[in-house]
Amino acid sequence: MLINTVILFLKDLLPIFILFCFLKANNTSVIISKKTIILILSVSTFGIIATFKLLPSMNELWEGIGIEVIQTIEILLVYFFLVFSYSSTAVNKHPSVSKLYFILSAIVIFIALNASVFIVFLDSYITNTDSIKNIIAGLAIGLGICLSFSSLFIFLLFWLNKKKYYLVTYSFWAFFLTGQVSQVISLMQQVDIIQSSEALWDSSTLVEDKSEYGHLLNSLFGYEARPSSELITLYLGSLLVFYIYFFIHNRDKSSEAKNSDGGNYGL
Repeated sequence: MLINTVILFLKDLLPIFILFCFLKANNTSVIISKKTIILILSVSTFGIIATFKLLPSMNELWEGIGIEVIQTIEILLVYFFLVFSYSSTAVNKHPSVSKLYFILSAIVIFIALNASVFIVFLDSYITNTDSIKNIIAGLAIGLGICLSFSSLFIFLLFWLNKKKYYLVTYSFWAFFLTGQVSQVISLMQQVDIIQSSEALWDSSTLVEDKSEYGHLLNSLFGYEARPSSELITLYLGSLLVFYIYFFIHNRDKSSEAKNSDGGNYGL
C-alpha cells in the first residue's frame, strides 16, 4: 500500500509540480504571484470537489463513457490553451491579458483533472484498507519526491535560460505537454472509440510503465513502454505543431528586432 500510494502520487500529481516549474522558470511572474496562486488553488479545489461529487452522474453520460469523454475534452482544452497562449509567452516573455486568462484557465483545469483522479483512487485505497499509516507515509514520501525533483528540474530550467538555450527549454515544454495530450489515445481506447493496434516496440525490459521511473518519465514526456501507432501519430503531430509555432514566433521576434535596432533573437 505504501508503494502504491507513492506511485499514485507520482502518476497524478507530479505533472502539476512540473507545470509550475515551467511557469516559474519562464518569467511569468504575474501567474506565480501569491494572489494568483490563492485564486488558482481556490478555484481548483472547488473543481476537484465538484468532479469528485459528480463522478457517478458523469459516468452515466453518453451511454457510460462520460468520464472518458469529459477527461479527453479537458486535456484538449489544456493543450490548446497552453500551446497558443503560454508557448508564445515562453518565447517573447510578454503575455497579453487575454493570454494570461487562457493560461490561468488551463492551470485550473489541469490541477482539477489530475488531482480529482488522485482523490478518487486515494478514496478507494482508504475505503479498502485499514493501514492508514502506510497511506500517510506514502503521501509524505510522494510529496517529498515531487518537491525534490521539482527543485532540481527548475534549477535546470533556470540554468538553461541563463545560458539562453531557449530552444532546449522550449523542447522540454513541448515534450511535456505532448506527453499529457497523448493520454487522449488511452482514454479513447478504453471506451473503444479508437481501436487498439499492436505495439510498435516494447521497452518494458528497460523501464516498466508501472514502475516509479516509468511514471516519472511519463510525467515528463508521456513515456509508454508499448506505444501504439495511434499514440506515435498523435505524439509526432503534437510536436510538429509546437515547433512550427515556435519558429513562427521566433521569426516574427527576429524581424521585430532587426527593424528596431538590428538585433537578433538567438537560440
